[in-house]
Amino acid sequence: MSGPSDQQDELLIANEVEQETSRALGKETRQVLTAVLIVAAFMALAHFTPMKAWITNVQSWKGFVREFGWMAHAVFMLVTAGAVMMGVPRLAFCSAAGLIFGFGEGLLLSLVGSTLGSYGAFILSRHGFRRAAESRAEKWPWLKKMLKKPSVMRVFWARQFMVPGIVLNVLIGMTPVRHSRFLLGTALGYLPLNIAFSLVGSGLGKESITTTMTQLLAAMAVINVAAWLVFRFIKKQRLAGEDAV
Repeated sequence: MSGPSDQQDELLIANEVEQETSRALGKETRQVLTAVLIVAAFMALAHFTPMKAWITNVQSWKGFVREFGWMAHAVFMLVTAGAVMMGVPRLAFCSAAGLIFGFGEGLLLSLVGSTLGSYGAFILSRHGFRRAAESRAEKWPWLKKMLKKPSVMRVFWARQFMVPGIVLNVLIGMTPVRHSRFLLGTALGYLPLNIAFSLVGSGLGKESITTTMTQLLAAMAVINVAAWLVFRFIKKQRLAGEDAV
């Protein structure tokens, strides 16, 4: 059984998690809003100026990529996985996947690729490739405490923080978390931003400005709803911890 000191530690961690989550979700929302505004401005120019030829070129290029069939999908997914494993931020690949393959296929490819890339770093961390990430992780001491008892939800929460993915992958790899929990928590944790940026990327090059704007608004709705749900859940967990003390 856990004693009062353990409960106090859990409460302190919960408070820090709530504060960091609030900051991170705010930053994520600003990132999506910035991307939405840039794409909206660009597509407005593209539709109402001589730049409209760019849209036709994009559609032709996408048709060329589709001719490669499953090979194009496999290559993109492997490139994404390799880049994420080495610490490259995944969001650019989410937008690129949406642009090249469309929202549905782009979301699936970016989610699978980024999850596999993170899993690769996770596996490497269990074979000693951790020193650099450990030194960088000193900036987030509360995160190491939170991950001492890893679960699917704690892996999910960790993915909401503005912590470099390579650091998280190695930190989680240093815990006794099961592989299945890592994969499920990572995929769920990546999902909100992957959806938003796949929608933004897919909005580029659309022949209809209405379709583009609908997707951009959907991206903002997804990230705001996800942020509200995550923050509400974490706050509920923190309040439950306070009641237990």
